[in-house]
Amino acid sequence: MACVQSVIVFTGGLVVSIFRYRNERNLYRITRVTGNVSVLRDGVVNTVSHTELVPGDVVVVEPGMAYADMIVLSGNDIIVDEAALTGESTPIAKVAVDAAEGNAVYTYMSHKRHSISAGTRIVEAQGIMAVVLSTGSHTSKGEMLRDILTYQRHQFKFDAEVKVVVGILALYAIFGFTLTVLLYKDDFAFEWYYGMFVVGTSLPPLLPTVFTVSVGISDDRLARKRIACVNNEDILVAGKVRRVFFDKTGTLTKQGLDFIGASADGKLDTGRAKLSGNLLLGMATCHNLKLSSKGLLVGNNVDHNMFVATGTDLSQSSDGSVSLTLNDGTCVTVLKRFEFDHHRMTQSAIVQRSDGTVCVFVKGSGESIERLCLRNTIPENFYNNLENAAKQGIYQISLAMKELNYDAKSVVTLSRDNVENGLTFVGFINFKNQLREDTPDVLAQLGAGDVISTMVTGDNTLTGINIAREAGLIKEDEEIIFGKSVDSAGIITWVNEDGDVTSLPSVGKIKNRSIALAVTGKVWAALNAESQGNASALAPFIRVFGRCTPLDKVSVIESFVSNGTTCCMVGDGGNDCGALKAAHIGIALSDAEASVVAPFTSLDKSITSVVEVLKEGRCALASALASYKYMIIYGQVESINQIANAYFSVTFHEWCWVFMDGIWMMSMAFALSLAHAETRLSPKRPTSSLL
Repeated sequence: MACVQSVIVFTGGLVVSIFRYRNERNLYRITRVTGNVSVLRDGVVNTVSHTELVPGDVVVVEPGMAYADMIVLSGNDIIVDEAALTGESTPIAKVAVDAAEGNAVYTYMSHKRHSISAGTRIVEAQGIMAVVLSTGSHTSKGEMLRDILTYQRHQFKFDAEVKVVVGILALYAIFGFTLTVLLYKDDFAFEWYYGMFVVGTSLPPLLPTVFTVSVGISDDRLARKRIACVNNEDILVAGKVRRVFFDKTGTLTKQGLDFIGASADGKLDTGRAKLSGNLLLGMATCHNLKLSSKGLLVGNNVDHNMFVATGTDLSQSSDGSVSLTLNDGTCVTVLKRFEFDHHRMTQSAIVQRSDGTVCVFVKGSGESIERLCLRNTIPENFYNNLENAAKQGIYQISLAMKELNYDAKSVVTLSRDNVENGLTFVGFINFKNQLREDTPDVLAQLGAGDVISTMVTGDNTLTGINIAREAGLIKEDEEIIFGKSVDSAGIITWVNEDGDVTSLPSVGKIKNRSIALAVTGKVWAALNAESQGNASALAPFIRVFGRCTPLDKVSVIESFVSNGTTCCMVGDGGNDCGALKAAHIGIALSDAEASVVAPFTSLDKSITSVVEVLKEGRCALASALASYKYMIIYGQVESINQIANAYFSVTFHEWCWVFMDGIWMMSMAFALSLAHAETRLSPKRPTSSLL
């Protein structure tokens, strides 16, 4: 029997070690980096190991892995794939730091276009010099990995109750030991060893393995479905998710947007030939597209589709400057670009025409462009156009411009604040976001599984409502009340779906009348500023959060987390990174297998991965608790059997003990962990309570 017990204990320890080794091996594969870097020291370029880099080193940027956080000092011919760090599927062009910002304090969000992050892959680079900002665990990737390595799993009821259960079992074991010694009535040495046999049965040695085994098996099944998991302990947390937050573009809808037309008068024009004047020039120049060495356009999908619609030819010189030939034969040069800023909600480009005159084009959300334009240039139907386009699910960008009294050399010193003001409105650029084919079914499955779906997007809230209706996130019979705006006094304007001003009902009436709320990021901030208690009470009824900055998304997630709601965030990376980390469960739709942007990564970029993760989470939780209960009950039954044997001074044959303690218990305990997940989510989540 001693051999059998030894085998059981050894097996339990071995199983736990194997599964933990596999998880640690995956982390090691992500974190381990080897390579050399060309660094400029004392005026000489030397090749050193990346481990010898220190902040302040000037390095020659070459294609391959980036080993440190850097900012580009010179050169413009660089393309970086950031999928592993942000989940962004499209490679991004980087440029040297702007000379006009020589006195600015560096922040990643403000200087993103000039920054290269450790862990990203440099696709193309030629003659690029960069200065090292941080290395090792102090880089952006290092911070993410530190979070993973120091991760503390969300605490369940069983985490608190397991101490009580172990205490009860320990008391029971002491009672069984005492009773066995009293009943055995033999030499004390025999009484001692038989009593310890009862103690070992009352406290099953395989008990610590059940959660590790169940989680490891579910992790394997997710991997076969091309869902990568950085830390498999999160699988258990997925079994208790109550609310899932979805980004809109690229998540609920297809990746990218289709250009459907542009207009200067508010009417929707879809013909390319009708594009002319400043509208054509702005669309052709106001973007961050670059040419790769293969002659392919690299950059944002929206910019790409807008540019292609103009029929413009783009050429790029060796110094990185961009020249454009419009469809009417006009040639222009892009002198300077300011990338899209999530806080300003704008993007701009300074352009020199063929006659030498210089102007700036600025594009962005309608609300942000309206604030920057001269009042007399805003068309009368501006707000109606914004609202109507949003209600039709159209992603609309506004375009404005102004003439600049500078020559080509002087614009280098201009800052963004110098040019993004006093603009003249030019027109609207319209795109359509198509819903993914599987989105309605996924949301229906989540609803059937008692999981609430919520949209949190940077797009117009009315556009979000349109997509939410189409996807089934908001039911047809649900009334919508929209928190449209907030004034300087903090007063929120609430309107119905027709745009008529209304008052916000009480929480009780919202529940009884089946009302769904929608708010902008600013309205959500105002609700929190006014009363966090009131905001928390309204939050469960808000189905669409629109016009949210990355910080707004984090605020929304953290509000639900702080109220005890187990949350999941689903996004395609980029501006979703903060929210993906703030939620209990983050699922990134990215094809980067070594991505650390979220605990889970759907390599097929499929929204159905959300259902798969939740199903496997519930399966792991249910099977682990089933194994846990089986072993505890098995220990009680066998210990009672042993005490009865002591009383009658009889025992089973040795091979009976081998079968019961070895083959029977081990096979049943591990067989329960092999249970497959149900094909659809049940409306009832598995319990996490042992008592």
